[in-house]
Amino acid sequence: MSVSQVRLQAEQDGRRYELTLAAVDGDRVQVDLVAGDADGQLLAEWRSQQPLPSGDLAAIAELLTSGAAALRRSGPTMAERRRVHGNSHQPWTAEEDQRLKDLAAAPGASIPALMREFGRSRGAIRARLERLGVTQLGISPASS
Repeated sequence: MSVSQVRLQAEQDGRRYELTLAAVDGDRVQVDLVAGDADGQLLAEWRSQQPLPSGDLAAIAELLTSGAAALRRSGPTMAERRRVHGNSHQPWTAEEDQRLKDLAAAPGASIPALMREFGRSRGAIRARLERLGVTQLGISPASS
């Protein structure tokens, strides 16, 4: 049985990572990953239960990279949403519903103008208009 080993280290944001790959029986690799903080405290430790086929390591690395990217794309936080749309995810009041219907019926009404007026996203304005039965902008209920 031949054994060779590679140990790689990286640091990021005060955390230290160490990856150890140990070749076992030619085509299989034992994988160990250890993470610690700047004070040397163990943060995480992972070891493959079985040695992995060495040809699979690139696919595993790609999965880890894709998974991390997907987590970063998971969407804005509520605070981030409210920086853009101040009333994001706030309940609509009866007064706002009536004002939305009135403004939507006014000539020249537009979704962007309603978004600014109500501090809501495009999707929130469209969904509320639909719920209120408003199907077209710039048309008053009395004239339709």
